[in-house]
Amino acid sequence: MTEKVYYEQQNDWNEEDYYYLHRVLHRVFFYHDKHTEEIKNMDVSMMTDNTKALIYCIIKYYHYDFLFEKYDNLKPLENTIPLSKTLVLDSNPLPENNIYKLMNIMY
Repeated sequence: MTEKVYYEQQNDWNEEDYYYLHRVLHRVFFYHDKHTEEIKNMDVSMMTDNTKALIYCIIKYYHYDFLFEKYDNLKPLENTIPLSKTLVLDSNPLPENNIYKLMNIMY
């Protein structure tokens, strides 16, 4: 079985690595109807705080809060707090105020 990128420990990752992780997670959650089995089998306890914050941002950005209810394993993410250290996905972040800025993620 191949280890999913969202379970990696992210030691020595750079912004390109985090951007890739975000794209993978974005595909899974944006197209949640196509990825129900993958989402249902995710173990958030094995994820870093950065990964959890990215999932939280994607869900909140698209107003997919119903996913917290639909998948019991995602319920703990409802209480995600902003990251203490800024996570940089892109050095030219979006100018709008959004959930990513609130969670201390440059995107």
